[in-house]
Amino acid sequence: MEKPFIKDNRFWLCTIAIIIIPNMLEVIFFRLFNMQFENPIWYEVIETTAILTLAIPIFIFLFKKVNRYENELEFQLMENEKAIAEIGLKNLELSYSAANDYLTDLPNRAQLFNTLDRIIITSQFEKTGIFFIDLDRFKVINDTMGHLYGDIFIKLVSKRLRNRLSDDNMLYRHGGDEFIILAPHSDLTEYEKIAKEVVDAFNEPFSISGDEIFTTVSVGISIYPDHGKNTETLLKNADKAMYSAKEEGGNTYCFYSSKEAEGDIRKMKLENGLRTAIENEQLTLHYQPVVDLQTSKIIAVEALLRWEHPELGFLSPIEFIPIAEKTGAIIPIGKWVLETACRQVKQWQSIGFHDLSVAVNASIRQVNEKGFPMAVENILHETQLNPRFLDIEITESLMQNDTISGVVFKQLKAIGVKISIDDFGTGYSSLSVLSYLPIDRLKIDRSFVKDMLEHSKTDSIVRTIIDMGNHLDMKLVAEGIEEEEQREALRQYGCHFGQGYLISRPLPASELEVLLREQK
Repeated sequence: MEKPFIKDNRFWLCTIAIIIIPNMLEVIFFRLFNMQFENPIWYEVIETTAILTLAIPIFIFLFKKVNRYENELEFQLMENEKAIAEIGLKNLELSYSAANDYLTDLPNRAQLFNTLDRIIITSQFEKTGIFFIDLDRFKVINDTMGHLYGDIFIKLVSKRLRNRLSDDNMLYRHGGDEFIILAPHSDLTEYEKIAKEVVDAFNEPFSISGDEIFTTVSVGISIYPDHGKNTETLLKNADKAMYSAKEEGGNTYCFYSSKEAEGDIRKMKLENGLRTAIENEQLTLHYQPVVDLQTSKIIAVEALLRWEHPELGFLSPIEFIPIAEKTGAIIPIGKWVLETACRQVKQWQSIGFHDLSVAVNASIRQVNEKGFPMAVENILHETQLNPRFLDIEITESLMQNDTISGVVFKQLKAIGVKISIDDFGTGYSSLSVLSYLPIDRLKIDRSFVKDMLEHSKTDSIVRTIIDMGNHLDMKLVAEGIEEEEQREALRQYGCHFGQGYLISRPLPASELEVLLREQK
C-alpha cells in the first residue's frame, strides 16, 4: 500500500500543473505581449488553451501509468491464482502423505488410529475385529537380499492382502512388516474365516526378479469392545495375541485371551520386583541337606533361593528365575546367592561342622558372563571359605557349547571348587563331553528317582547313570528321594549321596542348624 504523503504530492502536482501554472502563464502572456481583446471570449480561449497545453501531457502520462498498474495488477493476480493452485496441490499431497504409506499406498498408522478412534467414539459397529499381521521371515529376507528387495517384497505382500480381502475390511500398514486389518463384523466365525484367508494367502510363493520367496504370517486378533475400549489397548492386545501365534511356530492365528493379560501383569510385577529384591531384603536362602546314603550323615547342603514378594507372597524359583535370566537380574542375584551361601557355610564350619560343603546353582547366563570364575574366587576370598567346600551346579544345556564351558570349568577347577551336572539325563548334552570336562558329580534328576521302582526301564536308566558315573570316577547324587525303598535301592546300586523330602525339606538357616546339631 502506498504511503499517504505520496498520494498528497500527486494531488498538489495536478493542482499546480492544471490550475495554478496555466493561470500564471496566462497573466504573464497578457502582460508580456500587452494583449487586449474587445471580446472577452478570447480570454477564455487563451486560458483554456493554456490549461489544455499543460494538462493533456499530464493526463496522457497518468493514463499510461494507470494502464501499466492495471497490467501489473492483472499479472500479479494471475501469479497469485497460480500460487494458490500450487499450494492447494501441495496441501493435498501432504494430506495424502500424512494418511497413507509411501511404499504401499495403504492407509498408514495415523489413519488407522483415526479410523479406530472414530469407530469406538461413534459406536459405528457392534463389534470390530482388529487383526495384527506380522511376517514370520521378513528379517531373514531383508538381511539376506537387501532393503530394496525387502521393499519390493512388502509391496507384493500388501497387494496380495488387498486382493484377498473384501471391500468392507480395511487394510493398513502399521510399519515394517506389520499390517492391520479392521473387520466390522459381529460374528466370531467371520473373524476366523478372515484369519484363515490371511494365513492361506501366503501358501503360494512371491516372485521377485525370477526368485521365488516363501514366507508365512502370524496373526493376532483382538475384538472391540471385548478386549479393550480404546485404540491403544486393542492394538496392544492384538499384538500380544500375534506373539502367541509366533510362539506356536508361526503360520497360524490366535485370539487374545484375558488369561494372558493376567499372566503379563504378573510377569511385569516380577520383572520390576527383581530389580529391587536384594536391597529390599526380600530374598532368602533355604538349605536342603545332602546325606551320605551309606551312613545317613549330612555332608553338604544345597542352597535354594526363595523370594517373598510384598504383593504376590512366596514365589517358586521355577517362576522367577527364567525371568531373572531374561532380564539380566540373575547376575546380581546369583552373586548374592553365592556370597550368602558361602558366608553361611563358613559360619557353620566355625561352630564345629568342619567338613560341611555347599552346592550353589549357577545359570547359563551367569557362567557365560565374562569374569564369572574371578567373581567366584573373590567371593571365596571375602568369605574365607575353602574352595573345596563349594560345589557349582550347572545344567546339562550349558555343555552344548563345550568350548565356552570347557574354558570356564577349567578356570573353576584351577580355583579348587567342585563342579556338578544338575538334573542329569534330562538335557541334550553329548555323553562324550563327560570324558574330558572336569566334572566331579552327576545329579540324577528327580523324575528318574520318582519312577524307578514302578518302571523297569527307568530303573535301568538309573542303574546305567550310576554305573557310568562310577566308571568315570564321578560321585553320584540322587535328587527327590521321598521313599525309604528308593533310598535303599539307590544305595545298593552304588549311588553315593542323596537328597529329598524323605531326608528333609529345604529349611531356613536357623532350622537347618538345629538339624545339624541334632545329628552331631
